[in-house]
Amino acid sequence: MTKETLRIMLVEDDADDALLISEMIRESWPHAVIDHKTTARDALAGVKTPCDVFLFDHRLGETEGVDLLKSFRAKNIQAPIIILTGRGDQEIAVMAMKAGATDYLSKSKLSAETLSHSIRHSLTLHEESRRRKETEDKLKKSNQEITQANRELKESVKKLKAAQSQILRTEKLAGIGRLAAGVCHEILNPLNIISGHTQALLMEREDDPTLIEDLRSIMEEIQRIEKIIGGLLKFSRKGDVDLQEMNVNKELDSVLSILERDMNLEGVQVLRQFDLKLPAIPLDSDRMRQVFLNIINNAKYAMKSTKGGTLTVTTEVLPGKNGNPAADELPGGTLRIKFADSGPGIRKEDQRKIFDPFFTTKPEDQGTGLGLSVCHTIIEKHGGTLEVESEENKGATFVIDLPYFPKREPVAG
Repeated sequence: MTKETLRIMLVEDDADDALLISEMIRESWPHAVIDHKTTARDALAGVKTPCDVFLFDHRLGETEGVDLLKSFRAKNIQAPIIILTGRGDQEIAVMAMKAGATDYLSKSKLSAETLSHSIRHSLTLHEESRRRKETEDKLKKSNQEITQANRELKESVKKLKAAQSQILRTEKLAGIGRLAAGVCHEILNPLNIISGHTQALLMEREDDPTLIEDLRSIMEEIQRIEKIIGGLLKFSRKGDVDLQEMNVNKELDSVLSILERDMNLEGVQVLRQFDLKLPAIPLDSDRMRQVFLNIINNAKYAMKSTKGGTLTVTTEVLPGKNGNPAADELPGGTLRIKFADSGPGIRKEDQRKIFDPFFTTKPEDQGTGLGLSVCHTIIEKHGGTLEVESEENKGATFVIDLPYFPKREPVAG
């Protein structure tokens, strides 16, 4: 602190004492600016003017210096405050220091040297306190930044693992698809021959009930094989999707209308929570209807064990990729479709395999395990994602995210 810039507020109701204290100060700081106040009220009114040090007399008429000190600290004034008293009372000193005083001096022992030492010491303590607080604030900020960085790192690792899982699943499905396409065509030829001979035997041996029963059993298994092969061929089909402007709400409502009566008979209530401002986007309506039908039928089947429940179908538009605005490189967002059922949920170990071909929790004669694999492939071909969120005994939610880019207006001229 330089001599020219030292600013002191002296609160002293005795004019002689105030003059004496001012002279003592100017012995060390000839150019100090001393703002003399005679009452606590004047001191509080003048606090708007910044000061480097405050000197309060303990006796200020009706107000005591300690009370004024508390009022200043309550206003978050952190500058050094020195309490002066006419008598060296240890109890007052303790009260003053507890209230936030930087130092305490007895007027009976006051001199230019002791006052100068107290002011310098108080300024040093204040500067050290300021630096300590500044360091603490920096450390706190650094800790917050590290915490935030750690949180972002965890989120990035989570997203990376999800992306790796998605890539592995896509590669796995692609490999199975290529294998399926080749194998299916090889299987269909001998299967058609077996089917033809079986049908011929059915017509020729109508008089042999035992044989007829066996032949019909063979035909049922042939039809089952054909169904599996048909699913595999759909799964492996690499043709481009036929994109046309599609109103998702309208298609969902259409599919639900077909299935809703049967679902109601089984105790399943359907709730529609559609965003009425949902835009039409380019989709393959036939394939999307296939996805909707499969997911809804799965939900219906899941709620058999709970003797009914609720299926809530939601549509909404979210900003950014997968609802993350920060990931949005182009104008647009994500069209999200959610199918939430109140069924028994999906076991954690099954969630990792739910989109794998041939994985199913249904009895052998009620499912091939290809439905969700086909759905995943269809959504992927639309540039979207299909995920499942579930806890045991808390239902399951299938979430479809499709990229949405609004049409750009043509540039004039």
